Amino acid sequence: MEMQNTGREYTKMLKTILSAMMILMASSAISSRDAQAQSVDFSVFQWKNRLLFLFAPNRNHPMFYALHKSLAARQPEAAERDLVIFEILESDASSMNNESIDSETVRLLREKFGIRRAEFTVILIGKDGRIKLDRKKQTQLDDIFALIDSMPMRQEEMRQRD
Repeated sequence: MEMQNTGREYTKMLKTILSAMMILMASSAISSRDAQAQSVDFSVFQWKNRLLFLFAPNRNHPMFYALHKSLAARQPEAAERDLVIFEILESDASSMNNESIDSETVRLLREKFGIRRAEFTVILIGKDGRIKLDRKKQTQLDDIFALIDSMPMRQEEMRQRD
């Protein structure tokens, strides 16, 4: 009786393992674009970059437009602070440092940060991977830069560059 139960358990375990392998094989067949969209993993940026997310309905949203224009004019200062800029828009093309982001990744980012439709939000993530700023109102680039410059890691970077 004991051997019969062990055999059944073994067969059940083997079926579970085979099912898991089939799922893994099927998921590896997903195109690289879809796989990229499914994983919103910022660990590649940790300890290297600060991430600035601008969420808006479209490029013409006044708060988005003002911040976008400031960032474009002060790109060297943003680069000096190791900023990667994400522009996540509902009705216009979204981007990361001017490289296109597909709509599924946009959806996942909005979901990850809990951004509702038609909502403007600025989120800053530090090099440590933690949210440093989460604001749903007009934000000046000088305020973002001042916040970054007040961070201990940034102060150390400035000392090392001097």
